[in-house]
Amino acid sequence: MPNLKIALIDDDIERASFIQTSLIEHQFEVVACVMIDHLNRTDLQQLQADVILLDMDHPQRDVIESCVSQFDLPTVLFTKNSHKETIKHAIDAGVTAYIVDGIDPTKLNSILEIAIEQFKKHRKLVSDLEETKCKLADRKDIEKAKVLLMQMHQIQEQQAFSLLRKSAMSQRMTMGEMARRLLDAQSLLNAQFKE
Repeated sequence: MPNLKIALIDDDIERASFIQTSLIEHQFEVVACVMIDHLNRTDLQQLQADVILLDMDHPQRDVIESCVSQFDLPTVLFTKNSHKETIKHAIDAGVTAYIVDGIDPTKLNSILEIAIEQFKKHRKLVSDLEETKCKLADRKDIEKAKVLLMQMHQIQEQQAFSLLRKSAMSQRMTMGEMARRLLDAQSLLNAQFKE
């Protein structure tokens, strides 16, 4: 994995400097070396890092969550801390890999490859889940809109479906969007009649 761009985040300035030098000697491109207390002032997206190496003696969930949410990159945590509870909190906070050891540049390539693939797989799962949720919501709304059309126009289910599909096509929107628009209009009318 040549020229992998690494953002190194550490809680010890001397160790960070040593690790940065070691990584560069092993052909890694360190695009940032940031102390944890300067994290909020750093924009790693502008640096176009590929992965975050987070090196902490005492991993703190809020720091990890900040890295994961703020930078949206594979995050590999290196620490000497092997407590089960700490590992669980780090995983829950979103680290891609938790390594109980120091950073060894000779082993880093394979660790980063695995972490990046895990990150991609997790991102795809989240995306697939969101897509499935949207499809289910669309189905529910389409069913409600069909019932509404059937009641309003005294038509059969297939006719209501065709009417909804035709309306969606003419408005250049999905059937789910058209169904929601129809249901919103009905809610608005019902609210006006109640007043």
